[in-house]
Amino acid sequence: MQAFLAILRYDVGQLARSWLVRSWIALLAIPALFLVVVAANEEELASETLAAYTAAVYAPFSAIAVGILAVGAVSGEAGIIVDSILSKSVTRTEYIAAKIAARLGVTLAIYVLIMVPFTYLIMRYAVSDASISGVVVGLLMVASLLTFLATLGITLSTMVTNVLFAVLLLVVGVLISGIILQFVGLNWMSTTAVINELPRTFRGETPAWDQARVLMVFSGLSAAAVAASIWHFRQKDL
Repeated sequence: MQAFLAILRYDVGQLARSWLVRSWIALLAIPALFLVVVAANEEELASETLAAYTAAVYAPFSAIAVGILAVGAVSGEAGIIVDSILSKSVTRTEYIAAKIAARLGVTLAIYVLIMVPFTYLIMRYAVSDASISGVVVGLLMVASLLTFLATLGITLSTMVTNVLFAVLLLVVGVLISGIILQFVGLNWMSTTAVINELPRTFRGETPAWDQARVLMVFSGLSAAAVAASIWHFRQKDL
C-alpha cells in the first residue's frame, strides 16, 4: 500500500507540473470564458451552447490530451518500471493501479474543474432551455466517455511500446468505431452519437433508458479496460 501511495503522489505531482496538463487547461478555459460572454450578450440557448462547447472544444482537445497522458502511463516509463519491479520495491499490481488512479483522477479532476463552473455560468447567463436533471445526466455521460478513453489508453499503454502510434490508434479507433456504431443505429454505444445528442440530453428530451444504457455501457467498458490493463501488465515480460 505504501508503494501504491508513493507512486500515486509522485505521478499526480508530475502531471500537475506537466506543460501538457497546463496547456490543456488553458485551451479549455479560454474558449469557455469566451462562450460565456457570447451567451450573455447574444441570448444563446444554454443547451446548444453547452453541447457546442463539448463537441467543438472539450472533446477534441481532451481526446488528444487524455490520449497522450493515458498512453504514456506505462509505455513511456519502461526503464523506471524495470528498475522498480525487478528490485522488488514495488509489485506490478501496485504500479499499474497507481498509474490508473493518477491518470484517471487527473483527467476527471480537470473535467470537473472546467465543466462545473462553465455549466453554472451558461445556465445563469444564457437563455435557460436546459433542465437541471438533463444537464446532470449529460455531464455524467460525457464523464463516462472520458473515463472510457482514459482507461482504454492505459490498456494500450501496457500493450504497445510506441507512444505516438498508440495515441493515434486510440483516438482514430474510438472515432471510427463511434461513426460506425452510429451509422448502424447503435447510438447508445457510439461516442459520436452521444455527443451529437447532447443538446436533446441537456434539455431533458433523451429517454431515460437511452441515458441509462450509455452510462452502463461505457462504465462497463471502462471497468473491462482497467481489468485488462492489470491482467496484461501482470503477465507482461519486462
